[in-house]
This record gives sequence, C-alpha cells and structure tokens, in this order.
Amino acid sequence: MTLPRFKSDEIRGFKVHVDDMLGLLSVDHTGAITWDDLQHIKNMVWGEQIRAIEIYPAQADVVNSRNMRHLWRLGKHDFCPDLLGNDDGQDGIQARHAVAWAEARR
Repeated sequence: MTLPRFKSDEIRGFKVHVDDMLGLLSVDHTGAITWDDLQHIKNMVWGEQIRAIEIYPAQADVVNSRNMRHLWRLGKHDFCPDLLGNDDGQDGIQARHAVAWAEARR
C-alpha cells in the first residue's frame, strides 16, 4: 500500500496542504495570516526542530492566483542563514565552499 503524497488538514482555522515528497507546506488564508501562525503550523506539521523557508521569486516568475503561503522544509545540512550564530559555520556545502575559496584567495 502506498501512502498518500498529499495531506490536508485545518490548523488554527487555516486550510493546510502538505506534499511530503516535495517537502512543501501550503496554507490557504484570507490575507490575515501572521508569522506566528505560520511558525505554529510549521511546528504542528513538521515539528519544532525543523527549519523551513519561504521563497520570494523574481517578478517574472510570480504566480499569485490566490491567497496562499508556501513553506519549503529544509534538510539538516541545507544552507539557511543562521541569524543567531548557533551553528559552527561548517555544517554544509555553502560554508565549506566559502572557507575553501577564502583560503585559496589568500
């Protein structure tokens, strides 16, 4: 038996759709959704330890046909800016690449 790829639920009054294969969480809203709402929904769907990002595309790539927010689940080693300085700075390809080029350019 194959598990369904898409799941839908309602969290905090928002219709939430999850595509586990893509790591995509989509939230229908009326325009009044807050950052706290999105954080709560992300925590309920994927857990508090999971990081997620929201993408703002180039204007030519915008598809804005309904009030929908999309969060993309990051893997443990996917690059994501650490605004609090909690990582060791060496936990992914982005950091290793930056260190390697910095040493090569000396």
